Parts: sequence; structure tokens; C-alpha cells
Amino acid sequence: MNCFRNFFILLFFLVFQTISAISADFIGVLGFAIGDIENQKGQKLVNGSKIYFGDTVKVKKQSNAQVLLLDETILTVGEDSEVTINEFIYDSKSKSGKIVSNILSGTVKVMTGHISKNNPEDLEIKIPTGLLGTRGTEFVVIAESKNKSTVVLLGPGPNNSLGMTPGNIEVTDGNLSMNISQPGFFSTITN
Repeated sequence: MNCFRNFFILLFFLVFQTISAISADFIGVLGFAIGDIENQKGQKLVNGSKIYFGDTVKVKKQSNAQVLLLDETILTVGEDSEVTINEFIYDSKSKSGKIVSNILSGTVKVMTGHISKNNPEDLEIKIPTGLLGTRGTEFVVIAESKNKSTVVLLGPGPNNSLGMTPGNIEVTDGNLSMNISQPGFFSTITN
């Protein structure tokens, strides 16, 4: 009798650990999906599809997608674009964590969430020609090729009337760095 009890306790513990591990990988959802969108496994993604740690969202021609992460970061992925979430750690109580994302190709608009607002160093965006970090902002990355990327700051600016923290993007190609703090200003990074 005691053997069966121990077996069921062990079985419950293993099932609980498996469920916890699976749910820990969940980092967001596809808020909208128009057209042909899939993940790195070739699985079709639709409105409401779950996004997991390490997923690559691939958006085909004449398609769009919007990824909503748990910290309220929003990635709007344009046609012929790919983006991977390489790292996502988020504590909803302290609203802190870390995001590392890789824009592989195409156009991606980013509206930062709680992680970036709390600590700008905790949001890293890798692009084919460099790396950028941001503070509480909205921006667009256009990865035209492996040799050319453009980053445009959309806002908010230092004189916004909403009391929002002014946006700032630090862009680096690995050797040189530059800060963009005026909405509408951009940087083109080439190899």
C-alpha cells in the first residue's frame, strides 16, 4: 500500500514538473495574424497562437503579425520578416526581467513594455549589422539585408505633453555607438 502511495506521489511530482516547465516557456501570443505566418518548425500561426521562448515568427509576403509579450512589449512584424525571441525572463510582480530579440530580416516595429521602462539595459535587439538597446520607446527596425539595417525612433520625444519618459535608442555596430533621442531621427548601420 505504501509503495502505491509513493508511486502516485512521484508520478504527481513528475507531471507537475513537466507542466511547470511547459508553461514556463510561454512568453506571449499572436495578437493578430493576417496572411501566411509560421514558426521555425513550419507550424502555421493564427490569431491567438501562443509564442514560446526561442520561437521565430516568420511572416511571408502580403502578411502581417503582431506579437504581444507578457511584459506588454509589442512587436509588429511586417511582410517578408523574421524575428526570434532569444531570451525572455519576466517577473510580473516587480515588472522586471530581460528580453533579447533578434530581428533577422524585414521590418519590425517595437513598442517597449515594462521590462525596458524599468531598466533600459534589459531590452536588447540584435540586428544583422549590430545591436541596439532602448528606453521606454517606440521604434522601427528595417533589416534590408545582412549588410544594411536602419533604425528609426518614433517617440515619444523629450517635449511630449503626456508626461511619458522620452524615448532613447543606443545603436552600435560593435565598434561605434550612437544615441537617437529625437523622434523621426534614424541611423543606418552597414557592414
